[in-house]
Amino acid sequence: MTILQRQTLRQFIPPFVFAIVVLVFVLLMDRLFLLADLLVRKGVAVRVVAEVAALSLPFVVSICAPLGSLISGVMTFGRMAQDNEVRVVRAAGIPVLRVVMPAAWLCLFLLPVMFMFNGYVVPEAQHRVRNLLTDVARKKPALRIRERVFMDDFPGYMAYIGTIDERRSRVGSVVIFDRTAGSSVRPSFVTAPRGDLAYTADGSYLVLKLYDGELHELVRERSYRRLRFAEHVINVPADDDLVRRDREYRSDQEMLLPYLAGQLRQLGRDRAGLAAELVTADTTPAEPAVREVRVREAQSRLRQKRLELARYEAELHKRLSLAFSSLLFVLFGAPLGLLLRRGGLGTGFVVGLVFFGVYYVLLLAGQTLADAGRLSPFVGMWLPNLLLVLPVIELSTRALFERSPLLLVGERLRGR
Repeated sequence: MTILQRQTLRQFIPPFVFAIVVLVFVLLMDRLFLLADLLVRKGVAVRVVAEVAALSLPFVVSICAPLGSLISGVMTFGRMAQDNEVRVVRAAGIPVLRVVMPAAWLCLFLLPVMFMFNGYVVPEAQHRVRNLLTDVARKKPALRIRERVFMDDFPGYMAYIGTIDERRSRVGSVVIFDRTAGSSVRPSFVTAPRGDLAYTADGSYLVLKLYDGELHELVRERSYRRLRFAEHVINVPADDDLVRRDREYRSDQEMLLPYLAGQLRQLGRDRAGLAAELVTADTTPAEPAVREVRVREAQSRLRQKRLELARYEAELHKRLSLAFSSLLFVLFGAPLGLLLRRGGLGTGFVVGLVFFGVYYVLLLAGQTLADAGRLSPFVGMWLPNLLLVLPVIELSTRALFERSPLLLVGERLRGR
């Protein structure tokens, strides 16, 4: 590496790191409000809040790293063009491409690093932060309750809570409608001015202790009963699916790379088996109505399995696409900075944020369409990068070789 290349790399790295730090802070603002609420209003320990903040960092870094390469490319090479350093390089007979190569090689080295980061660190951090937030909610059950809202989150009950003391897990102005199987014939509801919330030791029940309240119950068609109590305990079954999802089960976004690949192979085998079942159901001799029901059921199961497979494929391609975008962004940002001839901090961040906003919207739209089965997972996740290929070629040839492929093609078309 020549002295000029080493100098270019030294100018590229500080804005790259600075851009990532600033962007991480900006994108974490919504999480910071949640953390401040947990710390100040809900009384969660500082250590727990700090752990939630630390576990939230990897996902944000995976998004900010590509954007940092774009902003740094615009700032570094825009400043070189603004200070006429690029003219001096060309006058010395040195290709401008040689000046840009160190930044490109750095981002090329970051490509496998970011892929491993997105494949191992990010999903593990997301899984741990979800588990941690679930633990906090179980330690302080009031965190799951919403004030002045009729909630049917608890199986068999509809509840209205007037006030909540989240620090001490206490509630006030409680009204609970019993919708369990035993009360379907005799509807009842409970009112109480205050109560306490807790979980059982195994976490299978939410225990609601109500004090100095009343129980209203319709005994018969024309008989009504009202009971006053000093203490009344209601055991609400916890959501077993929620426990499984937060404790054992990992969603596609929380799966480490080997588990994600294994899940894709298993889903592929399941899809092949369901396709064979569909053929069997369609060819097995039976009554037309029976065969139609079997075929529809097999088609529905096959369609659901295809959607599940598409969701996991989209997650894998998303991790690859975000890792590859670091290289593509610097190949876009460096020539853009050379052409703009402005390398200030404001220019880099404005260009980077506007461009990345469009890129990320396209990425989310592609993921939504891929999850819904309306678009191939590969196309949905790689479309933002594929759309960048032509602008990168055009800007690179203009900035590095002072030529324009589009103008050349246009001249040839006019010549014909």
